[in-house]
Amino acid sequence: MTLDTEPNPFVDLPVPEPLAESVAHGTFGVTEVGSIDPDEEDVRALTQEHAREMMATLADAQAVEDALRTGADPRTGKFPTTEESRTRLAEFLVREEKRLKNQYSIALAAYAQGFGDEATQTLDLWVRKAVADAVVGQSWYDPGHPWHYYHEGDHAPPIPVEAIEGDIEVGRFIEREVPKNPAKRSARLSELLIQERQRVLQDKQRYQEIVKRGADALSSYDREIAHTNDEMARATALALKYNHIRYGLGRVAWLEQRLGVGAESSLLSSHKDRTPTSISDPPRDSFVSDSLGDTDSTS
Repeated sequence: MTLDTEPNPFVDLPVPEPLAESVAHGTFGVTEVGSIDPDEEDVRALTQEHAREMMATLADAQAVEDALRTGADPRTGKFPTTEESRTRLAEFLVREEKRLKNQYSIALAAYAQGFGDEATQTLDLWVRKAVADAVVGQSWYDPGHPWHYYHEGDHAPPIPVEAIEGDIEVGRFIEREVPKNPAKRSARLSELLIQERQRVLQDKQRYQEIVKRGADALSSYDREIAHTNDEMARATALALKYNHIRYGLGRVAWLEQRLGVGAESSLLSSHKDRTPTSISDPPRDSFVSDSLGDTDSTS
């Protein structure tokens, strides 16, 4: 009888040759007879364990990014019910995002010590694709994922900024941000609508800048530390900004619906065909935007 088994996710894991100088320097350990020179089996085991840890870190980082946009606690899936708890969660997410990104960068640097930059870049791409495949579960990626743009994924061009459609379902998260009192509620909804419209305009400008300039629009951190090549840095920035726009448009649509504002009076409509006068990324006005803005802002 043949037992069904889960497919091995590491079957195509890259197995590089250790750097000769790293072996000589004892990077892989030293015994009484000299430095350890790992064979192919040793390298596979070491790389698999390293990749497993990197995948967990990257998946956690993506969960934190999602939480920064939705406001839900990634540890519980629940939404804070008080202003104090929302503030605590916001502060935690900002710290956690920074910690996870730093942890991933450290893992890349550690692997490079033993196998070099080229092998590290190959492993980085393998990990990112493995996490993407686990999340998406299909052979193509939507524009909100880096592999939609990356050459080893769909290698698709960015869609025109005005073709991005909002997801009005995200608007339900706003319900927890507004008071129940009718007068206060209306005032708060109007205030949020102004903020969200402005944020969408800023996100559209930034998206168009990345489309136009590519990796040159990104910071040195994104290009040299957070990612192992410019193409992946560009793909990640495009996907992130696409999600910002889609999310923002959804919030705007939800707010307009609740306030009874018609599309003809929407600031988004009035700016739809306007060419931005500046392609710089304006300052953000919320912890969500600030924390995510670092991933694609110019230095």
